[in-house]
Parts: sequence; structure tokens; C-alpha cells
Amino acid sequence: MTLHPTRRAPRPPLRAAHWLVAALCVAVGLLQPAPGHAERKASKKAAAARAGKPGANEVKLARAEEAFAHGRAEEARGLLAGIPAGSLPRASEESAAFLRAAVAPSGPDHSARLTEYLRAFPDGKRRREATLLLARIRYVEGDYGAAENLLSIFSPGVEKDAVGREAIVTRGLAELARGDAAGAYQFLVSAEEDLKGSAEEEAYYFAVSQAALRAAKPAEAMEALKVVLDRHAQGDYAPQALYAMGVSLETVGRGADATSVFRQVAQRFPDSYEATRVRDRGIRPGGPTASALPIGGGFAIQVGAFSRRDLAESLARDLRQAGVGSVSVKQGNETPSIYRVRAGSFASRDEARALGERLRRERGFSYQVVPR
Repeated sequence: MTLHPTRRAPRPPLRAAHWLVAALCVAVGLLQPAPGHAERKASKKAAAARAGKPGANEVKLARAEEAFAHGRAEEARGLLAGIPAGSLPRASEESAAFLRAAVAPSGPDHSARLTEYLRAFPDGKRRREATLLLARIRYVEGDYGAAENLLSIFSPGVEKDAVGREAIVTRGLAELARGDAAGAYQFLVSAEEDLKGSAEEEAYYFAVSQAALRAAKPAEAMEALKVVLDRHAQGDYAPQALYAMGVSLETVGRGADATSVFRQVAQRFPDSYEATRVRDRGIRPGGPTASALPIGGGFAIQVGAFSRRDLAESLARDLRQAGVGSVSVKQGNETPSIYRVRAGSFASRDEARALGERLRRERGFSYQVVPR
């Protein structure tokens, strides 16, 4: 019997295909993400989305900012109460801290929160606003020196926004309330270019008038009050300004004009505190009015004109020491300027001429009657 070598059975024809499939599975397995990779990738995408879109607490903060800007303190307070401490980025946390201080109810907590904000964020973007708010609290409390010290960071010539302008007015009023009327007047006058024509103009010129009155400068007070009454006839300060005009006129001896102005207060603003003060003076609306213009107009005498201001100021000083009222130095528009010394404030030419004649007899002055 012929023996044949043993033959290995041929591999099934699909065996090679099986190896190919296995190799492909390995390759595909190498390309598959490790367990948990998909979840990590989704988490990173969500974080990136959150970075570009404010979270719920930042949205609340933005709404609180808007409410505060429109004077809705209660609404802002409620929104801020829903933001947990430490849940905001540093920059947003500063805004939240300022708002919490700004809308805190009046009382020790209000002052304490503002003080804490200024301590925690000495270079914060809301520092000027917080300083003004805290200074106003000190002013209302009667601590005028503290208010003035806080507001020393604001100076004439550099303030270009509403916060700065309001701070200048408040600083002048604090200095006035502290008892330095002359210093307050000079400070406020130095800020005229900052305040003239601004939204704070009315409050500014009224503050100037009060400082001028207390510094024994009734003519300067009337000039400031004319601005208030001419440009802001129905403004917040109109009753006070009209009453102050009456006081100024009374101070310079124009009693009839003062009475006429007091009557205007009672007629135009019958429910105001100033109308009550007029009635306390025994003045009632409906009486006779002065023939001259009580708020503007009138007459003065001019007793000198100089090319040098120091000479004009020297004469003005002599007149004041002699008891002459409402003395001023007016700078003309000429080039070079002429400085004119004027005195008195009268309803008629005859009254002004009477002062001129007295000064001519007593001091040898020549004079001319001029409109005020």
C-alpha cells in the first residue's frame, strides 16, 4: 500500500477574511475615544458656552444695575439679594458690592457698606460715586468737615461728568455749612466753567448765591440768582431762589422791590416752604407791585474806570469801608480791558443820583448813573 505524506488540511477560505476583520477592529479600537472622553468633551463645550454667555447671577446683576440707574432701589435690592456671595467674578463682585452699598436702606448699614466698599476696592471703578454718596450722608448728619474731606478728591477744572460736578457743588456747600462762607464762595466761583450750562447748573448757581449772601456779597448773590430764575424758572430751586432774591434786595436797601419779590413767591409757589416764610413776614399776595424790575434792571452809579484791576479794587474797597452798599468791579470787553467801579442798586435813576451826589459832596467823586 502506498503511503502518501500526511497533508495539512487546507484553511477554510474565510480564515484570511477573519484576520482582516480582526485587524480592522483593532485599528478602529485605537481610533475610538477612551471611556469618558465624550463626556469630558461635552463638559468643555458647555464651559466654553458659559464663558461667552453670562450666567444667571450675572444677568441678575445687570438687571440690578439697570434698576439702580433708573432710581428703582427696591427692585435692585431684591435682585441683589438673590445673588450668593462669592458667586461672581472679581470685576462683577465689585459692581455688586457697590450696588449693595448704594441701595442699602438709610441708616448705619448704608454708611458702613459704602465705607467697606471703599476699603475693599480702593481703586474700584465706582469709587467716585461711592465717595459722593458717603459724603452726602456725612453732610446730612451734620459732619460737614468729614464731607468736605471726602470730596477733596474732586477739583474744579478737571471734572467732566455728572458725578464730578455734583461733588463740586456738595463740596462747596459743605465748606459753607462749616462756616467758611468766603472760602466756599471762592471755591464755587472757581468751578463756574465746569458747571455752567450743565445739568447741574441750577444747583450750582443757587449754591453760589447762598455762599455770596453769607459772605456779605448781595450783588454777587443776585447775579447768581438771576441765572437760576432766568434759565430755570420752574426748576427745583425756583421757590428758594426767588425768596433768596427778595432777601438780597432787602439787604441792599431795596425794600419795595424785596416785598414785590416776596409776593411773587406766595403767588407762584403757594404750597412751598418759602411761601410760608413770606406769610410769616406778614406779606400777602395781591398787594401793590413795585414799578421797577425787581429781579433784573435797576440803576447804579459808576464812580471810576481804570485800566488796572488793582486800582479799581482799591477804590471799591474804600467805598465798602465808607458804608456804600452793592459795590462791584465790572470788567469790560475792550482790549485791553477797562475795570469799572460801580455802587448801589436802585429802582430808579433819582435814587441812584442821590447816592452819586452824596459821594460827590463827601468824597469829591464824579459819577454817572448807569443801568445795572
